[in-house]
Amino acid sequence: GGLTINGKLTFPDTADLTLTTEWVMLHGELEIGTEAKPHTRNATITLTNDVKQEEMMGMGDRGIMISGGTLNLHGDRTNTWTKLAKTAEAGSNAIEVLNAAGWRVGDEIVLASTDYNPRQAERRTITAINGNAITLGKPLDYMHFGKITFDVDERGEVGLLTRNIKIQASPDAEQSYFGGHIMAMVTSHMFVEGVELNRMGQNLELARYPIHWHLVGDGGKGQYIRNASIHDTYNRCVTVHGTHNLRVENNVTYNTVGHC
Repeated sequence: GGLTINGKLTFPDTADLTLTTEWVMLHGELEIGTEAKPHTRNATITLTNDVKQEEMMGMGDRGIMISGGTLNLHGDRTNTWTKLAKTAEAGSNAIEVLNAAGWRVGDEIVLASTDYNPRQAERRTITAINGNAITLGKPLDYMHFGKITFDVDERGEVGLLTRNIKIQASPDAEQSYFGGHIMAMVTSHMFVEGVELNRMGQNLELARYPIHWHLVGDGGKGQYIRNASIHDTYNRCVTVHGTHNLRVENNVTYNTVGHC
């Protein structure tokens, strides 16, 4: 079944925790970390879809659906992307970046394509890190350009996909393209940072996006999504619909269906 929160549900920062549910209906508050004190342990919410085509107050199914509630998600990653410090050759399993501060062994990164072909983007796992020198789990298939030429900075971007707070659909979404979603209705609030959204968005379903402010109006002031990683999605990335004055900042997206 699903989970309805009328009061406040907090994940304590003392252990790695997972929550598996069909959906979350949020009238109260869900808090994982705070802006002043980000969460440091791993917290994972997995949205399943064992009961098909539920319809929750006009917000559909398989989501964190916020009606007059507050979503406070604060992970501990702030350095979300950087650039190559020098060209990474095809076949190399090492790269050098401008700033790898806070990146860790086991993290997943993505190197943007520096070719006309966007499919030359490559996802890799960090197996060792020494300052800004990173060792990759397997060699690169393509060259990634890392130089400033004629005063034009054409150094390829490197994005960090891993976060300690993860919201995701269960793996069946990889076949159905019916992922999870986060949706805030009017009088709702979302303060989201340092979060990883994986297998989110519901393909070809209007208004079912990885994270979505829906007609919040001027109530968007002070709200944000920042330092997030949004990857392997099936219907866009961040949707700001009829909502004003919120901040979308310093996020990384990769392997998404539709625009972001």
